[in-house]
Amino acid sequence: MSDVHLRNLTNKLALLCLNTIWRNMEVWRKIKNNKNLRVLDVGCGKQGFISGIASKYNTVGLDIFVPNIAEAKKIYRDAVVGDARRLPFKNKCFDIAIAIELIEHLDKVDGDRALGEMERVARKMAIIAMPIGKNEHHDYYGNTFEEHKYVWSLDEIKEKGYKVRGEGIKGLMSGDKWWTFLPKFMRPLQYVAYIIGTLFSYFIPQIAEGVIAWKKLEAVKC
Repeated sequence: MSDVHLRNLTNKLALLCLNTIWRNMEVWRKIKNNKNLRVLDVGCGKQGFISGIASKYNTVGLDIFVPNIAEAKKIYRDAVVGDARRLPFKNKCFDIAIAIELIEHLDKVDGDRALGEMERVARKMAIIAMPIGKNEHHDYYGNTFEEHKYVWSLDEIKEKGYKVRGEGIKGLMSGDKWWTFLPKFMRPLQYVAYIIGTLFSYFIPQIAEGVIAWKKLEAVKC
């Protein structure tokens, strides 16, 4: 299975999860039919989860690892090199800022800065996804920014005003072991396990592998 076919399949599985298990999630109901939203995907990678739905919205991708941007430009309306701790955008110039599996790659101080920057540039909502608990991660494909540096707790995220829902089941998809030992063509099994696990962890994030969390922001006109 080629990288392109693998990416397309995993994106379809992620979209399936949005339209089934998470179809009544408050955050998804509010955005899924609004094609006019201006969205920032912080730490977009080559073509991450958001890339599967990026074409539905006016989506800009941002990543600090330069080689990722050439790939991201094939999917996103625009893609730029930038640092999540100092976003190169004006205040409230996006409707939504999203960071999928980003803040765990920063230490606590820089993670706080990244969340603050997302809330600065977004008018309506900030959305994050992150693992819960220790999850070893190293410099895949030469990207030293892939290392995990801080373990966020559910309480820390909730204290910042985020509403939390679980995803996956703890221990099923952790760290390097899946990516190292599973043949490439079997990697979509990760996402099948993720979808099934979410049936149980959605309302019990304490047993989840990770969480989706969102925070409503004060509506401000640009």
